[in-house]
Amino acid sequence: MKSVLTLLGGLLLTLAMSSCATREGEVENLQPCQSGPVAVTSLDKEYGCTSSRWINLSAGPAPVIIRSQAQFDQQATGECHPQIDFAKYDLVIGQQLQMNGGASASATYDYQLNCSDASRVLRVLLKPGVTLDLRTYTYHALVPKLGPAETVKVEVQVLPQ
Repeated sequence: MKSVLTLLGGLLLTLAMSSCATREGEVENLQPCQSGPVAVTSLDKEYGCTSSRWINLSAGPAPVIIRSQAQFDQQATGECHPQIDFAKYDLVIGQQLQMNGGASASATYDYQLNCSDASRVLRVLLKPGVTLDLRTYTYHALVPKLGPAETVKVEVQVLPQ
């Protein structure tokens, strides 16, 4: 009976020790999910782009999530075309058509995480510029790297002029 208990104790100890080990590439100190705002950055801030509002998207104006450099190279053209750190970020990008004052328009972003349903929402608030030209404005945010199946809902609001 003592040998059975010793064997069981050894198995439990082995199981407990092996379940604590991390596999290569995994994060060791996982943080619990916290709902609320999440910081985002931009191509302008991270890569010094000065013309990111003029990026052309082959997919059209609807927002897309670009998850790799190859996908970025294939779907986006324009003067702003850096080598993005896609191990750290995903690029959420879309276009607002017929944006008054496209050259002087501006965007602000609010990115929220909701842990209860694992949803992510990027709210884009566009402020038209002072000129009367009708241009396409490209909005974008570099968000923390998403999982392969994770998505971001994009809500765009254009303020009155």
